[in-house]
Amino acid sequence: MRRSLLAILVMVGVVTTVAVNEARQDRAALTVLELDDNLFMLANAPSVQGMGGGGNTAIFVTSDGVTLVDTKIKGYGTDILGAVREITDKPVTTIINTHTHWDHTGANAEFPESVNIVVHQNTAANLRSDDCDDGSGFQGGSIKNCDAFKGENARFLPDETFSDRMTVHSGADSIDLYYFGRGHTDGDTFVVFREARVMHTGDMMARKGLPYLDVPSSNGSATEFGKTLTKAAAGISGVDRVIPGHNPVPLPWQDFVDYGGFYNDVVAKAEAGKAAGRSVDEVVSSYSVPSQYSEYVAAEDRLRATVQYLYDGQ
Repeated sequence: MRRSLLAILVMVGVVTTVAVNEARQDRAALTVLELDDNLFMLANAPSVQGMGGGGNTAIFVTSDGVTLVDTKIKGYGTDILGAVREITDKPVTTIINTHTHWDHTGANAEFPESVNIVVHQNTAANLRSDDCDDGSGFQGGSIKNCDAFKGENARFLPDETFSDRMTVHSGADSIDLYYFGRGHTDGDTFVVFREARVMHTGDMMARKGLPYLDVPSSNGSATEFGKTLTKAAAGISGVDRVIPGHNPVPLPWQDFVDYGGFYNDVVAKAEAGKAAGRSVDEVVSSYSVPSQYSEYVAAEDRLRATVQYLYDGQ
């Protein structure tokens, strides 16, 4: 029986004080939202502040099983599977990760080894990296999460990779994967559920605010982020709604298009400031969000980091 769009199906992971693992002590409240007959979004409840359980997970029920996009923070595998079981008895067969970060790949190793894991080739390289001691200030350890796939857990490294475009499954189950260049990291994948006309953006659009740019750890790029958004908006068609990386509800496609305009306006103002010999501080202090992007937030710390990376050509 079809339920109304965005109906809350089940509340999982109600806040407790049970220590689940070293990644986090409290279980965040999660909600399942229906986007289509066979497509669901597992998100932090709107009341949850900060990182919560991690990035948004897409649950896609195919003819043969369930495909997940992103697996949140380590320890949330049981929460994800519990949400799946509220929807279907079919097994999880495929995991697609939008990028390498610990809040999007954290529970990969909590699913059966038989699950097929698909990522961009640069994300696979990040997950296989031996340079895992950066990002230690983030909850969960190394931000690119490569330390989670060493030793016995190496068996959960990706099974399939792609370079520019790939289609997973076929027919009505088709999922199109796109890569348009560096941005949040160097391996960000746009995941399009063709029949549902929905796209998972990962953290190329985490929410309506300036992005965190993982330049130091995962080769992200402030100078290329806006170009990648522009290429994605031009190169992907047939999408009506997007699942952002962390926003508690999906957003219209136009919000994604506007997000590129919002970010590229920051780039233009930073470039103009640099050309005029102004300092980063001067650009930041004089910046205001244009009226056409009034729903988008430029937090000072994100703005300063973005402008500094742009000044440094990174």
